[in-house]
Amino acid sequence: MPLRSLLAIVWISTGIFSIYIATFYGGAILAGTLEKDWNEVLPRLYEPGAIAAATMIGMHFIAGSSVLLLGPLQFIPALRARHPRLHRWTGRVYLVSALLAGIGGLAYLALKGAVGGIVMEIGFGLYGVLTVLAALQAWRHAAARRLDLHRAWAIRLFALGIGSWLYRMYYGIWLKGLGGAGHTGTFDGPFDMTMSFFFYVPNLLVAEYFIRRQSTPAFSMPRRVLGQAGIVALVLVLLAATWLFAHAYWLPHIGRRLAPLFA
Repeated sequence: MPLRSLLAIVWISTGIFSIYIATFYGGAILAGTLEKDWNEVLPRLYEPGAIAAATMIGMHFIAGSSVLLLGPLQFIPALRARHPRLHRWTGRVYLVSALLAGIGGLAYLALKGAVGGIVMEIGFGLYGVLTVLAALQAWRHAAARRLDLHRAWAIRLFALGIGSWLYRMYYGIWLKGLGGAGHTGTFDGPFDMTMSFFFYVPNLLVAEYFIRRQSTPAFSMPRRVLGQAGIVALVLVLLAATWLFAHAYWLPHIGRRLAPLFA
């Protein structure tokens, strides 16, 4: 139950966030406000004339929103058991989206670099490489019917896929709770450099915990209890954070972007 609750709140939160990404960043293309909107969070994300870089980061955003929406679907046992064909097709779209998101991000880094400098480039570059690797490995093992290995790589890919959502969550909590200590406008402060890796490395450690728990029947009871207690605490934190972000930021931005459609 704790794990199912965690999956549910992650799906709800990432679902809202993915809609925000698609409407805010994708809507900026239609509205012609790329320079204003895209640079609101990360400076120099879009620069007039850098068409190739803008295309790659746009692909990263759109494919990434699909990754966030489809990721939790892959871990619903009833879907896999009752609708295996649907599971396979959504899984294929999920893996292709992860590949496009990873390739788009890596291409953007190669074309423009990261606003925060070399540390951010290394951190985000490693993130992109790991995402592409996990997607390819999950696909390869699924095609060979090595389902245990496929599931392990799918868990790792999911842990990486939610990184973009957690990156925004961590920054929002840090800026609101601690006033942004260690953060600079050029994303090269101590906190920024730490975040270049922190938004996905802990996720992978948690993923390895779940993979080993499933593959080890004699997984000790104390470790199970501690793990479940940690999941419950995480669910409560994510519930509070999701409500705050959705209420204060994501939903208002979605509403403003969609309002002209219903005017």
